[in-house]
Amino acid sequence: MFLRHGAHDMKAMIKQLDIAAKKYHQEIKQRSDNAEIIAWYKLHGWDSSDAEAQRLLARQAVLNAVIRKAFPDLTLYRTPFDFVTAPDMLVSRIYEMAQRSHSFNFWGELYSILIPQPHRRQVGQFWTDECIADWMVTWLLQFQPRLLDDIGCGAGNFLIKAAQHLQESKPAMRLYGFDVSPLLLNITQASFATANLPVPELSEKNYLESSLPADADAIICNPPYTRHHHISPDVKDHLHGFFKGKLGVAISRKATMAFYFLLKIIAEMPEGAHTAIIVPMEVLDARYGSAAKRVLCRETVLSAIIHFSQEMNAFHKVDVGASILLFRKGYEKDNLVRHVTLKAVPTTDELLSCLDARERRELPFGSLVIQPQNELLNIPKWSGIATFSPEIKKWEQTGLIVPLKALAKVMRGIATGANEFFALSTQEVKRRSLEPFVIRTIQRNREIQDIILDEAAWQALSNKGKRVWLLYLNGENLNRHPALSAYLAEGEAKGYHNRSLVQTRKKWYFMEQRELPAIFFTILTRGNPRFILNQAGVRPLNMFSLLYPNNYVVKAGCIEHLWVLLNSTFSLSQLHSVSRTYGGNTLKVEPRELDNLPVINPLALPDEIRQRIRELIADFYRHRDTLLLVRETDTLIDTLLNLKTVTPYRSSLPMQLQLFETQKNY
Repeated sequence: MFLRHGAHDMKAMIKQLDIAAKKYHQEIKQRSDNAEIIAWYKLHGWDSSDAEAQRLLARQAVLNAVIRKAFPDLTLYRTPFDFVTAPDMLVSRIYEMAQRSHSFNFWGELYSILIPQPHRRQVGQFWTDECIADWMVTWLLQFQPRLLDDIGCGAGNFLIKAAQHLQESKPAMRLYGFDVSPLLLNITQASFATANLPVPELSEKNYLESSLPADADAIICNPPYTRHHHISPDVKDHLHGFFKGKLGVAISRKATMAFYFLLKIIAEMPEGAHTAIIVPMEVLDARYGSAAKRVLCRETVLSAIIHFSQEMNAFHKVDVGASILLFRKGYEKDNLVRHVTLKAVPTTDELLSCLDARERRELPFGSLVIQPQNELLNIPKWSGIATFSPEIKKWEQTGLIVPLKALAKVMRGIATGANEFFALSTQEVKRRSLEPFVIRTIQRNREIQDIILDEAAWQALSNKGKRVWLLYLNGENLNRHPALSAYLAEGEAKGYHNRSLVQTRKKWYFMEQRELPAIFFTILTRGNPRFILNQAGVRPLNMFSLLYPNNYVVKAGCIEHLWVLLNSTFSLSQLHSVSRTYGGNTLKVEPRELDNLPVINPLALPDEIRQRIRELIADFYRHRDTLLLVRETDTLIDTLLNLKTVTPYRSSLPMQLQLFETQKNY
């Protein structure tokens, strides 16, 4: 991503900047009770008493001072630390680096280095790569807009790219951007001045408390991705009423900032205007996202949704899966939406050229699926459309492929409300004489990397001092158990009884009750999702989903068949179609999402296939080679799905009644 300078030069420059910042660190700390400084910390989601936050604010102050001294002719925005000055030697060094740099946006990238991603993400600041900015800007410019508005413009990447295009074609178009951060607006101006481009119109404002310009006919945005806690209740109240009146939708108060930005843009943009916006797919795939999907389908003409494959980390150091939405305000009855999944980075021309296609196709850089817009509301996970196989639809009709909920009940693991109190090691259980009151558990998915948890694996965790026991109370008479009473009293002394979750229980120490699951699944993983056979008899905590096969699977002796099939490449590759989409190969699959995972139905397998799976399982218990088991299962599934006809297993009830029975019994 960053500047084309030697690492040594960059480190030396940052060291020099930090020396200058250290000079003002104490002065900024002394002003920590200043209302403007406090507001600045709050704006960034930082704690004013935190030493690292103070250091980063000092860095911001010096960078701002460098820009002020390097560009005296710019009309810069006021910040709370304008009293800081920068040494002439530092100003000259950074200015010269900016002039020599071939970087797309030197000043913005410098800010990204000085303020690391973990500290920018607290206010939802995510860097937009140059090629992504070019795709979005070029798509908008083809409609020859009069005013392009960059909402939350940050360091100005979209505006710079648009200005570069305007410099080449010279159409009559205005550029306008606004942001809540005066420092980022100053960085945007410095970037334009360095590139010898005319500075666009800029404003300092919060979009949730302001409006789009009435004449904006092209909107571009990489909205802040922060949780709903960062939106004040008063602003939420106003926006909920606004959305109800303008769009006719009621929305959840748990919706993220990006969700609010998307709906507000749609509500305010004029008819016929175009928008290119980066949207975390959780905004659409989460439960609260159904309102956004309804609004998009009803109020806009979706041109394309550009997805990024799990292998492609499009947003540097960001574990948030995002897509790009391209749409126009209005309605078109027979509109077709292009879903493009990228596995490699195309040129702008390559990407835009496929957006006029009328049929599905494989692309040199990914794949394209065409979806009628009027069918989108029937699809729960838009992130999975572009990679959904039509073959799955065909096999669903035979009963060979079914959603997991047809075969098993899925429940979340036990939520304790205070793992550090309720989950205990073997040593602590013995020391406190709590043996009669605990059950086996597993706390973290990283503690079990295999697809089976047997007695030996659980004992190994116990011997390592892991928290493998769960205090499992529900109506015990404490007066008869002094050791237990003493432990609970100790918990109350530490305030565990005041935790929000435990206060919802009849007794704060009563635990959620769960039957032993046959299989459990890792809800959140980085690159290794797995279904674990529960041979150790544990009741996992809520980092896992618990699977209870239905009566038909149990009676057919197919629990282990189901376990093996779930761990096949076929099922694991379908997780993205039901999961919360994140970057960095991260998957989060909640229980109700896991319900819909396509899985090979062991009840529909021919007898010879089921017998072969039994043999593979028996071999696995001898060699304990998970990769070999999965590879041989994959070969079996590939052969099965390539057969022209399959004679499915016939249970005593039709599938519809099996589904009903499954839901009724659990």
